[in-house]
Order: sequence, then structure tokens, then C-alpha cells
Amino acid sequence: MLGGMLRILIVGLVVLVAVMFMMPRAPSPTSAATVLAEPRPLPSVELVDAHGSRLDLDAFRGHFTLLYFGFTQCPDVCPLTLKALADVRAKLSERAPKVLPQIVFVSIDPERDTPAAIAEYLGHFDASFVGATASAARLAPLVAALGVTVEKHHHGDDHYSVTHNDAVYVIGPNAELIAVAGGPHDPATLASDYIKIVQRYRASHRTAA
Repeated sequence: MLGGMLRILIVGLVVLVAVMFMMPRAPSPTSAATVLAEPRPLPSVELVDAHGSRLDLDAFRGHFTLLYFGFTQCPDVCPLTLKALADVRAKLSERAPKVLPQIVFVSIDPERDTPAAIAEYLGHFDASFVGATASAARLAPLVAALGVTVEKHHHGDDHYSVTHNDAVYVIGPNAELIAVAGGPHDPATLASDYIKIVQRYRASHRTAA
């Protein structure tokens, strides 16, 4: 009788372990990025890329994107963030090459940042970066939807400076905002958070399907 009870106990433990492995695991929490409870679709955009070609929402579909807003004459925050994003992409090319993100830089200073200027600027960081801009009116819906803060400070005549937040926005393959990472950005942390965000996004979409 004791042997029978032991066998039942062992079988029960085996079944319990099997069920535990079959249960969906809670996604690992991110260290610095904030993941949205529900993805937020991007508004329609009509930008001009660094080669003078039209860039719209299709540029964000079918892959993950790290989106950053800045300007080429930014003295500190922009170069530091773009260098961090270049390092992130380098790390992910080794750790997660199948979900390597597209990096998109959108200039919020269209008066000075021509496509040629943006192309030259991004070339100092990573040749794969996609650069774009548009008039302030066309940028407004995208900036507002993502909560990008942009302030222009005039210093007499035509001289002015621009201040902005240093957030990196994670865009999912359906052209929707899925997470935000505030700065300053540590490449290792951002790369690790990105992988977790992708895993969480894919898990939630499998569940929804």
C-alpha cells in the first residue's frame, strides 16, 4: 500500500511540474524603459528622409524601431544618445540579430536641418541610421502623440536654440508605440530592455491571436 501511495505521489509531482512548465511565464521586468499597457498607434506622418525621399508610416511597419528626436546642432544630449543607440545596435547584432531594430532619427529643427545635413550628421554614428524631418506643422501630430517636448528659444535676429527631451521611443511592427525609455541611456541596459520588450510584445500578440 505504501508503494502505491508513493507511486501516486510521484505521478502527481510529475504532472505538477509539467503543468508549471506549460503555464505562460510572466515577462521579465524592464530596468529603465516603461512598457505601455496597450500599444498606441502612430498618427499619419509625411516626413522627408535624409536622401530627400518621402517617409511615412510604412517605414515603421514589419519591424521594431527605436525612434529618437533631436537636431544636428545639438551640443550634448543628441550626440550622446545617438552614440548610445549605435552601441545598442552593435550589442543587439550579436545578442539578437533576428530582431535588430531600425534606428530612426527625426530632426525637430527643420529650418536648419536639411536632408543632406542630417545624412552627414548620422554618418558619424552609424551608416544604417534612418534620418528624417518635416515642417513644424507636419511634425506636430507625431510630436504630440508621443509626448515629445520641444522648445525653441530666440536670442535676437535669426539666432535660436532648441531644447527637447531625450526619450527613445520603441515602435512595434504595427507602427504603434509600445514602450518609452527615458535618458540618460546606458547601452547595455537599453539593449537588455529592448529584448524584454520584444519578448513581451510577441507573447502578448500570440495570446491575442
